[in-house]
Amino acid sequence: MPCNENPQSDTIQVDPNQYAFKTRRLRVVCIGAGFSGLIMAHKLKYEQPLDFVDLAIYEKNSEVGGTWLENVYPGVGCDVPAHSYVFPFEPNPSWSKCYVGGEEIEKYIIDTVEKYGLKDQIVFNTRVVKSIWNEDRGKWALELKQNDKTIIQDEADILINAAGILNRWKMPDISGLDQFSGKLVHTAAWDKSYDWSGKRVAVIGNGSSGLQALPALQPKASKIVNYIRHPTWVSVNLCPDITKDGMGTNFEYSEEEKVKFRDDPSGFLEYRKKIENSLNTVYRLMLSGSDHNRMLSTGVEGLMRQRLSENPHLIEKLVPKYEIGCRRLSPGDGYLEAMQQPNAEWCFEDIQEITKSGIRTANDEQEFDLIVCATGFDTTFIPGWELVGRDGRRLDWEWEKTPEAYFSICAGGTPNYFMFAGPNCPIGHGSVPQMLAWSADYMLKWIKKIAREDIKSVAVNDSVVRAYNRRAQANLKNTVWSKGCNAWYNNEHTVTAMYPGKALEDIRGEDFDIRYATSDAFSYLGNEAAA
Repeated sequence: MPCNENPQSDTIQVDPNQYAFKTRRLRVVCIGAGFSGLIMAHKLKYEQPLDFVDLAIYEKNSEVGGTWLENVYPGVGCDVPAHSYVFPFEPNPSWSKCYVGGEEIEKYIIDTVEKYGLKDQIVFNTRVVKSIWNEDRGKWALELKQNDKTIIQDEADILINAAGILNRWKMPDISGLDQFSGKLVHTAAWDKSYDWSGKRVAVIGNGSSGLQALPALQPKASKIVNYIRHPTWVSVNLCPDITKDGMGTNFEYSEEEKVKFRDDPSGFLEYRKKIENSLNTVYRLMLSGSDHNRMLSTGVEGLMRQRLSENPHLIEKLVPKYEIGCRRLSPGDGYLEAMQQPNAEWCFEDIQEITKSGIRTANDEQEFDLIVCATGFDTTFIPGWELVGRDGRRLDWEWEKTPEAYFSICAGGTPNYFMFAGPNCPIGHGSVPQMLAWSADYMLKWIKKIAREDIKSVAVNDSVVRAYNRRAQANLKNTVWSKGCNAWYNNEHTVTAMYPGKALEDIRGEDFDIRYATSDAFSYLGNEAAA
């Protein structure tokens, strides 16, 4: 072809008045005002303010806090050290204890939001009902319900799911639940007005919430029965080496210690780093067959045997046979002790039916005034609303058996859609809020690129998602999470809820289907002059 011949059938017109990298405004909609959504709000207001971003955060509740607003059952708390469970931008020298309760965490969240004025862009009492990708417009069409009655519409260039996975509580699949005439409650929907003093109480489940709730319920109940299907490893609190006795026993910070934290920021930072280092060593414990895992197993089994020494017949039923860590480690301050009190007992039989007056198993039937379902959450990672992506693709269909994502942040067939704590998340070690902050940084890199390069949409390629997950599952085979116990970390196919290794600091454009607003993929260069 002669060098002066134009290979294009059309001619690109360059606007002489448009400078290079002119940003376009983006409407960013974030679903949820828990830790994730609030971290994104702080990023955009203080750390990476972008004048071309219009942020709206929709929150279904009337206040911030997410899981800490909703979970108010007796004994609720965080089983990692409080000084690691903070917004990265707001360390808290005033924590009362090493491991704090849920009420104190919720107050910290509310105080932080007030301090930084993060409510400006939050719309409360509004839940997303539907989000449908509009290919022509390159936007998400949103349908939302306010105050459970008024339907409103919105549109988003970027849709961020910050709803989390521990907010859709799950009742057990047991016949007769609806016929019980007493008080039936899930731990995540606790009725704070209910007084269980002198009541006959059943607790179904022995996961984290069950182990926290039961010691708080037992002293006031006339009797309490814990129905469990599988034993669980009942450990000391995480990071025992940073506690004052080295055994994981919770302790209060003195006023002198709090003053020192406030007045000596560098010393406070070093203390927090010590905790973080301790948390990060947990990863070694999760390697299947490792010396660290065997040492942990021996130590926790010894602790359980010691706590059950007066009832040795229970050891065989309560000490698990599966590798420790396959189910989430369950720190249980006071749980085994509470369950050996005269008014407490375990039931290891499957529940056959909830009756009008209580619970029936194959060999027993007991009457109760209160049934507490400590049965966890819907952890399928499927969005809690109807989400329809490109070409009608739906995550609720595609993830019905096994959810798959790209580094836990992007899903195939969903352009301009990002997730906090998607499939293969959270992490098994380290600070979860810091992980969320890094996720926000990654999303913001894409948001800047989309705005500055006249990009209409970005969607991770399906082949990349498949390749990434093949490698992720290969890595996870070396961990205890893949060893077949009954846990929300896994299903019968794969490990779905723990992170497999390294994270990305920068975006990899080659992994994505990038579509531009016009046929000119270089329109963002404008007249190629800087403004």
